[in-house]
Amino acid sequence: MAFSRQMNVVIVGAGPSGSTVAYELAKDSHNVRVFEEHPAIGRPIACTGIVTRALFDFVERDDDYIINELEGVRITAPSGKTVDIPLKEFVICRERFDTFLAKRAIKAGAEYHTRFKFRSLDEGSKVARFSHKGKDVEVKYDILIGADGPFSAVARASGLLSRRKYYVGSQATVVGKFDPDWFLTFFGSCAPGFFAWAVPESAERVRAGVASQRHVHKYFDLLREKFSGEIVERQAGPIPIFDGAKNVQKGSIYLVGDAAGVVKNTTGGGIITGMWSAKILADCLRNNKNYSRALRPLRRELLLHWKLRNMLDKFSDYDYELLVDMMSKDSVKRILHKYPREYPSKFLWRLLLAQPRLIRFARFAI
Repeated sequence: MAFSRQMNVVIVGAGPSGSTVAYELAKDSHNVRVFEEHPAIGRPIACTGIVTRALFDFVERDDDYIINELEGVRITAPSGKTVDIPLKEFVICRERFDTFLAKRAIKAGAEYHTRFKFRSLDEGSKVARFSHKGKDVEVKYDILIGADGPFSAVARASGLLSRRKYYVGSQATVVGKFDPDWFLTFFGSCAPGFFAWAVPESAERVRAGVASQRHVHKYFDLLREKFSGEIVERQAGPIPIFDGAKNVQKGSIYLVGDAAGVVKNTTGGGIITGMWSAKILADCLRNNKNYSRALRPLRRELLLHWKLRNMLDKFSDYDYELLVDMMSKDSVKRILHKYPREYPSKFLWRLLLAQPRLIRFARFAI
């Protein structure tokens, strides 16, 4: 569907994906309204908030929402052996970041409404129904966009939510003394099927967590033993598992971000890929392109993450020990430093050339 006139665009969810598509369409002078179920944008927090420099392919940098710049990642094998990979990473405050994106969209002409919980829709009459302060509210739309997260109510109401699977993430903010320059990752039997992490906000605070498809709190307790300090905040939430993102549009209803399942299965990260999907959708609506087809470049990158995750899920602790050894090669570190992880098509083949021993793991990806 292309816009030949001013359209009523209703967006459910004021996260990065929702606010990105709101900004893009409001710039085109359409009537854009964003409905957020929570009282404040960016709260509650259910995100580690670590991003690569690829973020700035989709939004301008602003030091207000960046709370720490990291030198790289320290990967820890099951034995405790480590390898440091120099990367340029950023820790963002999601509340400030989401607010920054919302203000940008508002400046472009979008309207924001909080405490509106999506309930249902009538596709025939193009009406979205919300509850707001105990009252039922009906909102007419020409375009309805679900940007409402992993358990998207818009996707469910429109029949677009398929049999999606999820990781469960458990995270805490811990106050203590930490190295502020490196984020830590732990692999192997301490976090089967995913990994554990500790991302420093500063020398006094880290965001430590783990994700898994089962027993996540058990593995969080194991991670907690690695850190001294006081837990001052706990978060938990679902992380959708990318399964192809095939069901993303139906008539005048579209999904972006976590609602569409466009998440990196290697890390669970979805901020940048969600904003990418939002920009693709805005371009499709402007230029009468098929959204599902236009997502193919993003899907290709996410499919490589899916293959990598399938490979890692078959690793033994011994395989992780070998991987850490292989990644200690300087040429491998240079490649990982140069190419953000959002674009594995740019670096995977280069890694194999730099470290041919990595081919031994290819059998796990089949």
